[in-house]
Amino acid sequence: MGSPQAEAARKLPSGEAPSQPREDWEAAARAWLGEDTGRPVHIVGVGNPIRQDDAVGLEIVSSLRRRLGARPSPNFIIHPPSPMPERLLSRVASSGGRMMVFDAVQANRAPGAVVSARLSDTKYGYFATHNIPLRLIPGVSAGLDRSLLVGVQPGWLDVGEELSAAVKEAKGRVVAAVDAMIGGTGNGPT
Repeated sequence: MGSPQAEAARKLPSGEAPSQPREDWEAAARAWLGEDTGRPVHIVGVGNPIRQDDAVGLEIVSSLRRRLGARPSPNFIIHPPSPMPERLLSRVASSGGRMMVFDAVQANRAPGAVVSARLSDTKYGYFATHNIPLRLIPGVSAGLDRSLLVGVQPGWLDVGEELSAAVKEAKGRVVAAVDAMIGGTGNGPT
């Protein structure tokens, strides 16, 4: 296995120009959450559980569910992790719900860097670590303007089940920040 950066560059789609993700993902997420309190926020994780850091989105929602439960308030629904979230994403988008999606993303940053962007602001292929960009999933386009992607730059995407140290640390920071944003106690397990 080479350096984490070399591994990520070797494994990720080439030729895709990412949009300009926000480095201050917490401020962007807080602003996005404050925009519309009339619609529930569906918290969804995306990833592949056997491609090391690609599982970070799944791990984030697992930790949030352990800390806060599936329904921490009437305004938030934390969906169970699924390596195939296409139906859920389509259903939420077509119902008018809002989505906060957690995923591993190629943002040309150091492993563990956290960025955010609205799905409506992303370009084709937007720094996804998987073959199908989220915005191209049938039905998701209806909710692009109501969806926020929070992404963690992966270090390793080889076959395996453990997160790299940098991504594991980022996962803990993201879980604690989201817990605080949606009114959790911050005392549960990560």
